[in-house]
Amino acid sequence: MRVFVMSSVMWDAPELAERYDKVSDLQFESGRRLADMMGIKEGDRVLDVGCGTGRLALHISKVVGPSGSVIGIDPSPHRIRVAEAKLKGPEHGNMSFMLGQGEDLISLPSGTFDHVYYSSVFHWIGDKAAALAEAMRILKPGGAIGMTTVDRSHPLEMKKVMERLFSQPPYVGHVKLEDEFSLLVDREELNALLANAGFGHIDIKSVVKKHYYSSAEELFEFIEASSFGNFLRDVPEHLRQELLVTLKGELEKRRAGASIELESSMMYAIARKPDST
Repeated sequence: MRVFVMSSVMWDAPELAERYDKVSDLQFESGRRLADMMGIKEGDRVLDVGCGTGRLALHISKVVGPSGSVIGIDPSPHRIRVAEAKLKGPEHGNMSFMLGQGEDLISLPSGTFDHVYYSSVFHWIGDKAAALAEAMRILKPGGAIGMTTVDRSHPLEMKKVMERLFSQPPYVGHVKLEDEFSLLVDREELNALLANAGFGHIDIKSVVKKHYYSSAEELFEFIEASSFGNFLRDVPEHLRQELLVTLKGELEKRRAGASIELESSMMYAIARKPDST
């Protein structure tokens, strides 16, 4: 049984989308850093794949200005609804949101975007080769692709905790993490995926950061909102509450003063479509 399916949005709900819009500072800040690294500028045409509730896309729309444009796509209708509600006034005339996923961008014309990015999204995509082929198709010659994604070779601390718990009674044999984390890639795999898709000038950097949560409940709410309501959904119901209590105890061991401290390693990758000239 799986803890949650990263690419599934079937359990998403309006309240989860609204909560994510309020607690997604981590994704927003890493996305802003990625945009700076990509060199997104005034007049550029940009695609935000997996835009969620549109926080980063709205920021990018100010960067590209009226002469540029931003399109955000996401597979969750609830998150697109939250994003579209932000489009009030003429200052948002350079952006739009639509339902969609990275593996299928058929509605978007070829060779028309300066930048395509996946901010905290690429590790959720099932068919990564198909998504990169689509990005290559819609980018202009010389256009850039960028992403922030979890590094499989440096597991999140939460994953380490859960793996240890699931190897012990009463959870052993009832839950596993393999399916969820099978979508992650390491640096070598990501480099190969980009190269096989035809991208060049590949630059991948790893950034290790510490994250702080006032309580285990705050972290659980963040994960639930980030995972479209899939957190622990496939854990047998008779074990779920006990697991939450056990997880809380394990996380409290990582408390430093007023906060629970967790570490993560994120890859920042940027590559370019070859210039036809």
